[in-house]
Amino acid sequence: MNEIIRERIAAFREKAELPELDDAKLFEAFAAHCVLHQFHEDEFNAGQHRTGGGNDLGVDAWGIVVNGDLYSDLDGVKGAVESSREMNVVVIVVQAKQSANYEGKVVADLADNLRQICGRAPIAYTASPEIRELHEALGLVYDHHQKLTENSPRLEARYVHCGEEANADLERKCRSAEDALDELGRFHSIRFEAVGWRRLSQLYQRSQRKINVAFEWPSKVAIPAIAGVKEAWMGTIPASVFVERLLVDEGGSIRKFLFEDNIRDFQGESNEVNSGIAETLADPARRKRFVVLNNGITVLARSFDISGSECHMSDFQIVNGCQTGHVLFAHREQLADVHLKLTVIETEDEVMSDAITVATNRQTQIPAEDLRSNRQIHREIEEFFQTGHAPRDLYYERRSGQYDARSVTMTRVVKQNQLVQAYASVFRGQAHEATRPAKLRRDPAVRIFHPEGHAVAYYTAASIWYQVEWLFRNNRVEGRWRPARFMLMAAVVARFSGGAALPAGRAKAERFCEGLLAQIWNRDEVERLVSLMVGRLEAMAEADPSTQRLSDLVRTKGFTERFLKEAAGVE
Repeated sequence: MNEIIRERIAAFREKAELPELDDAKLFEAFAAHCVLHQFHEDEFNAGQHRTGGGNDLGVDAWGIVVNGDLYSDLDGVKGAVESSREMNVVVIVVQAKQSANYEGKVVADLADNLRQICGRAPIAYTASPEIRELHEALGLVYDHHQKLTENSPRLEARYVHCGEEANADLERKCRSAEDALDELGRFHSIRFEAVGWRRLSQLYQRSQRKINVAFEWPSKVAIPAIAGVKEAWMGTIPASVFVERLLVDEGGSIRKFLFEDNIRDFQGESNEVNSGIAETLADPARRKRFVVLNNGITVLARSFDISGSECHMSDFQIVNGCQTGHVLFAHREQLADVHLKLTVIETEDEVMSDAITVATNRQTQIPAEDLRSNRQIHREIEEFFQTGHAPRDLYYERRSGQYDARSVTMTRVVKQNQLVQAYASVFRGQAHEATRPAKLRRDPAVRIFHPEGHAVAYYTAASIWYQVEWLFRNNRVEGRWRPARFMLMAAVVARFSGGAALPAGRAKAERFCEGLLAQIWNRDEVERLVSLMVGRLEAMAEADPSTQRLSDLVRTKGFTERFLKEAAGVE
């Protein structure tokens, strides 16, 4: 193996906390990380995308991006497909070989296998559960073809190896593979590439950098000095420049994480306002007036530098314009003659950033008191996480990308949706609903991020999430049990607490959680219990009369409750 790649993999092993993986599995995870990051620039766990083991039909990792979110399993894709009004879909498959010599036969074999995996008919070959999940996930996408946006779905296949870049013969084989897969008529576009060690090294380096964009913006003026604001600019910009340079990543996916400071997610084009935006863009005469018909985009940036008309910006969020941005992305082929109002604010502190975010979101129909309380509980949680010390150090990502420039282990960064899933599973009895974090956040009965909640409880939930994820990431628990991870988290916490519920009072909740944390951070004991519970889970799944797959069983309340009851007495 090339020495540069060896060093890159060693750095990846440390950052991804993968001390237990052997070299072959580690290279698969490394390749998945490098390739998938092209299509999803936010942080993700590459190990979750690795298929590993036999009967993988040459697919060592896969991921499906739906509307900017990356999914690694059937449950995730199903939730995204069912909840989306429109879908922009990118399917990514990776084959990873440590060999320093590439083989044209690998490309031909992978193309043949992908014809089976991506086809409508059942897979004729013997295939692992992870590959059958990919096949079914694609079937779900095709079943909802009426939701697909223009130029979707796309297939991106990569043959990653440690040799030199492809010669003319291998390039011809890649083009032949594209033609063979195109005959299926299942994808709007197909790209099959061989990735050698130089390109792989570049992809890894790029994955380690925070988002930095450069764009031309000649039509701008400076806003007069404001306390708490380093500088601010406003003006107009071609909508195509905004979409291509700021909104879309290298792989052509929308950077959905740029909208995380918006209180409301994209409401879809069936929304009255958004359908109006779409109609304006579709009309050659009206779209020329877009700049005066639309409120435009407001961006908060940590760094914004200007050199003449060229602008460089990093670590930024779109705090106003979520609806406009998504509609522009969906209609990016219709942006000729379309200009957009743009405001960029480089803030000096978090207080000013929060004030601007609240003010811009107040333009929507969201009560101001809800905005204040929502942001306060997140701050309390973030501050509590900051009190932890190694080996119990975890970091709550209140704002997307806030730890990108810091020397923290990214596997210890807990995102909002992950915290929702863990907290709802272990303290709110919702393990069967954990794959639907958006639904959990909307349900008032679940009381996620309620202002009267206790930050220590969220940290406790994050702690068991981290420990169980570590076991899966390092193959201490077989990946086929991953769909049941939230049930396992709930079962371990219930075992440690003796089945007691989280107390309502702050002082009692703190004592309760301190007792749990002392046990949760004993990884050997957590692993022992999880291993025992997996054995019971396997027996229950095999005996279940419904013959449903595990990923479906764990989403049913009855099966989850039966498992938790069984797990309480397992020895």
